[in-house]
This record gives sequence, structure tokens and C-alpha cells, in this order.
Amino acid sequence: MEYYFYLNDRNEQQGPISADQLASRGVTLNTKVWKQGMSQWQSVSEIPELVALFEQQQRGATPPPPPPAFDTVPPTPRPQPVPSKPDNLLVWSILTTVLCCLPLGIVAIVYSSKVDSLWTEGKYEEARKAAESAKIYCLVSLGLGIIGGIIGFLAGFLSAL
Repeated sequence: MEYYFYLNDRNEQQGPISADQLASRGVTLNTKVWKQGMSQWQSVSEIPELVALFEQQQRGATPPPPPPAFDTVPPTPRPQPVPSKPDNLLVWSILTTVLCCLPLGIVAIVYSSKVDSLWTEGKYEEARKAAESAKIYCLVSLGLGIIGGIIGFLAGFLSAL
């Protein structure tokens, strides 16, 4: 909807108001009006859409009144609850790297280090996925370390026989 400013009888600027409210404010065909995009003030009689509106109102075919004006303050959106930050498992990643399986432990460290930076950027879902990946690589590394330890123990035990 376009809004107009107009000059009253004392040449004071009034508005902004919608076009269909101009006549109810005492604006005539000789009143100077201005709206966004116009280079200068013009008489209502020089603006075709306002002339048509004024003629329509004079014939008695007035458009329905505008809806009641409400406070135009937009509703404040409710803040979305921030999920709890996942554990980055960095200590476990380092321990499984040193004690269990070096290659998979390094991958776990990489994913663990991503968790905090993603979380601070607001990428909560990606941070959660990085934490899950770190957890999986820690568990796989731990499992391979345990299996390697058992195989080493059995090899040592069998070679002693």
C-alpha cells in the first residue's frame, strides 16, 4: 500500500496516510501531495490514480473503510531452545590414539576438535554429528586395541609353551 504526505491549510506537512484516507482528512483536488518516488509535490488533480479515487468517492461508491490500525510492532519470536552441547571426547580420542590404535585415534581427534568450533558457530546438528563420529572412532580404536592386546597376549603365551 502506498502512503502519501499532504500539505494542510497552513502549509504544514501531514502524513503518511493511505490514499483512501486523503478525502477524510480534508484533502481536495487542489491539495499538494507527495509519496515515495515522486520528484516533487503535486496537486491531487495531477495524479491520475488519486483523481480516479476522488471521483469514485464523490459518486458515493466509496471503498470499504480500511481495517482498524493495530500496533505495528512485530511479535517477538520465541527463542529456540539451544540443545545441550555434546561432549567432544577429546581426552578419550587422545587416549585411544596413544594406547590402542594410532590411525583411527587420529581420526577421532580430528572429529573431536571440530565439535567446539562447530558449536560456537551455531551449527548444532553438525557439532552433534562430529561428536558421534569421534565416539565411533574412539570405540573402534579401543576395540582394535583390545583385540590386538589379546592376540599379543595369546602369541606370547603360546610361544612360551
